[in-house]
Amino acid sequence: MSYCFPFEKCLSLEYERIFIFGAGEIGSYFQKQIDDNKWAGTNLGFIDNYLKKENASEIVNRIGLNTPEILKTTKYDGIVLACSYHLIPEICESLFNIGVDCKQIVLPEINVNSFTPNIGDRWDSYYEKAEKANDIQLEMYFIPLLSKYEISFSRVLDFPSGRGRMAESMNKTYSEQIEKFVCCDANHEAINFCRERFANNGKFGFIVNKVDEWECIPFDFKNNSFTFVYSWDAMVHFSYKWLDFYIGEFYRILENNGYVFIHHSNLSATNVKVDNGKSDAFNKNPDWRSLISAKDIRHISEKHGFTVVEQNVIDWSIPNLDCISLLRK
Repeated sequence: MSYCFPFEKCLSLEYERIFIFGAGEIGSYFQKQIDDNKWAGTNLGFIDNYLKKENASEIVNRIGLNTPEILKTTKYDGIVLACSYHLIPEICESLFNIGVDCKQIVLPEINVNSFTPNIGDRWDSYYEKAEKANDIQLEMYFIPLLSKYEISFSRVLDFPSGRGRMAESMNKTYSEQIEKFVCCDANHEAINFCRERFANNGKFGFIVNKVDEWECIPFDFKNNSFTFVYSWDAMVHFSYKWLDFYIGEFYRILENNGYVFIHHSNLSATNVKVDNGKSDAFNKNPDWRSLISAKDIRHISEKHGFTVVEQNVIDWSIPNLDCISLLRK
């Protein structure tokens, strides 16, 4: 898989002033392409969460390296993402959190070959705003639903865990019941962050799950390994194919009478009007939600053998945009 600067897209949008988000190898390559093609627009600078100037390439330092805070004080037309395919949802989530309009985000052109896509060399994680929302979201969405049922939290899986922000709140709330808590994510940097975050808690385990764009790869967990599985603020981007696969995997790794809590998109069931219509490509939809409904999740879940205990449609940035489904094996 190779990445190219989206010249045609920027021209069609008449973008003259852009930022490149990602100052690593892909970002440097984009700037070289800009220089070689004598693009009429201007790259106002590179944005990166973690890379420092002393570690950046000459081409990045020549243009300028900034933190996302610059977006609050500088006028720009768009932001071009220079990142691995699998980091796009996380980066977009962080940009949304600081007020960037999804219409201003431009994806790289991705040329696919037969190789397994690179997961990426850095974790573009949620900002402080998302961290502060943990306990509030737990009180609003998790506890009222979970407290209604006899759920065992002895062996818990958080997928995809990100850097463990919700795992932090879940562990505080259910610590007396938890014997084993596993954080699982496809991003190595996210799991490394979790290892440091929970280094002093012997209950925690950490797994990097294998991802291939073309092939569904099962979790490296034995059957009946967990009593409770949850997914928060991540599977809202997953396509029907990947939801079908992972819900099937949840059934396999969950013990009998175990529960699954999934936060997913309900976009296809909303009445929201979208320019050019709702798309199968999640990045073209509001808040990058996949074209999924609560009805779809019910069908998938029951096909795999789950009982759908409850489905609660919730507002996000748009009324009824998302849904929380509680499943029981």
